[in-house]
Amino acid sequence: LEEKQRKMMVMMKVMMVAIMICSVVVIGVKGQEEGCYPRKRGWNGGPNGMSLQDWWCTEDDLYGFLGFSYPVEDPDCQDYSYDNFVSDFKTQQANYGATFVRLYLPTCDNTTFWVEMVKAARDTNMALIPMVFWDWQENDPIMIAAENAILGIFTDPEVGSIAPYIIHSIAFGDELGEQGDYWLPDMQSFKQQLAPYGVPLTITDDWDRDVYVAGNYSGLTDFGEQVNNLSDMTQAHVMPYYHPDQCPDAWSFWPYFTEQLNFLTANNKHPIFVSQTCWAYNENGHQRGEHDDADNMPNYQEYWNTINGNCDTFKQLKIGWFFHTWYGEPGFDLIGNNSEPVYDFTIQKC
Repeated sequence: LEEKQRKMMVMMKVMMVAIMICSVVVIGVKGQEEGCYPRKRGWNGGPNGMSLQDWWCTEDDLYGFLGFSYPVEDPDCQDYSYDNFVSDFKTQQANYGATFVRLYLPTCDNTTFWVEMVKAARDTNMALIPMVFWDWQENDPIMIAAENAILGIFTDPEVGSIAPYIIHSIAFGDELGEQGDYWLPDMQSFKQQLAPYGVPLTITDDWDRDVYVAGNYSGLTDFGEQVNNLSDMTQAHVMPYYHPDQCPDAWSFWPYFTEQLNFLTANNKHPIFVSQTCWAYNENGHQRGEHDDADNMPNYQEYWNTINGNCDTFKQLKIGWFFHTWYGEPGFDLIGNNSEPVYDFTIQKC
């Protein structure tokens, strides 16, 4: 009898240990499922009832390198497909740790294009930032077509319900500070159309333009305040390359860069992404106006190595940044004409 009781006690202890192990495993899986997208969890079957607020990572997690500007200048909608997107997104993720794709100058006004993009992002655990692009001047027909193509994603029978969990935010236009203010009512209208889907809207532009910044960087102008209030977050172009008077080469740009980050942090809507920043490794049509001798590979490497090496600044200010560009912008892009990186760049994970 005593031997039988001893065996039963041993069996009970084994069962208790097994239950404890299973509990640890379940808790671990549950924690992973409850992490925020896209930094701390993959798609894993989707949100399963989670709210958008709980699903998306906040600025507390979205600092440092986020991903690449991804040019999609294809007015005929023929050059890109789901397979193209998946291949590029997987490479960006596996080789560089990207979790976002920022669409740059999309010229295809076909909703099917965007639906394939959403599916590719879902299947590679990436977040998207589409751009409503029409021109660098007033062009209502193209603007309306671009808006409708993106709005069509949210009513698409295949991806409409999941699109707000893949599309982090949308950029309205590109470098609108050069175009007056005709676009403000259009942005307000588009924001109202987006409202049912809970997707943030912003512009993507250089916030050091005189139209946005008051004298001596004392704050935002009235126009800057108006744009900032209309935006749900900030996507800023910080472009020392185009300020050769202050940044003659890539060994001298960081003070200007940090000045811009500090101004944005103090004055603009959070969260904040540096959506566009760059340096050229050859002239290739990119004129700085002066100091063009800095358009070379040593300066290009120094530029990106400096940004990459300042994780502490981006973490402290809670600012994420994008590499401009993946390919398609000769002189700026990381992937050259031979489909290989122009230099061996290893992203530091902050």
